[in-house]
Amino acid sequence: MIGIRTSLAFVAFSLAPAAAGAQQLDLDGSWGYTSEAWRAAVSSQWHLRAGHLSLGAGLRLTRYAGREATYRNQGEVSAALPATLPIDPDVWGLNLMVSGAVPLVGPVGAGANIDLLGFAAGSSRRSGTAVVEPARGSLLLYGDNDRGSLNSEFFVMVRLGSAVGLRGGMSHYVVGYHVSSGGITTRYLRFDTVPFIAIRWAGRWPLGWRRPSR
Repeated sequence: MIGIRTSLAFVAFSLAPAAAGAQQLDLDGSWGYTSEAWRAAVSSQWHLRAGHLSLGAGLRLTRYAGREATYRNQGEVSAALPATLPIDPDVWGLNLMVSGAVPLVGPVGAGANIDLLGFAAGSSRRSGTAVVEPARGSLLLYGDNDRGSLNSEFFVMVRLGSAVGLRGGMSHYVVGYHVSSGGITTRYLRFDTVPFIAIRWAGRWPLGWRRPSR
């Protein structure tokens, strides 16, 4: 897991979508799903062009859900706080994200994005004597060191015109919970990888945005 997320962070910081051209602001909606887990996200980013490359940064709101699944204890293990715990996720995360991509051929490009830090919220519940609630703060620290809930994507994008593009690929994300019992609190994490599709729009915004010159 550490290798995957390290590589993704490197790609996100070093590449950006030439298909985006000189655009400054976009809006993106994506949906990822398997029979066990799903997530939906909306994001908006500013893009900075550097020759054929650009870098993006913005905010992403992600909803995580799915069937009850096994979460792993990242701290103290005891009778009240076992090594694994079944949790059905119900989490919202709002995070600062960065993105990047590289052109492949014609209107097709490939890239990645990743959440860096932010906040999470969701419903709390009890598991026996333990109180289970989403970890409120999120921070990318790689692998099992990650805090909270963070989304990331590898994707291929097809530009359909000056304003609209379609994306598809794999979303690798972590959902984090805090579990408390007997005065002790520890972290539980689960990583999921789901295929996703997305639509991206870069229309004429009222904040001085201009279409790229031809």
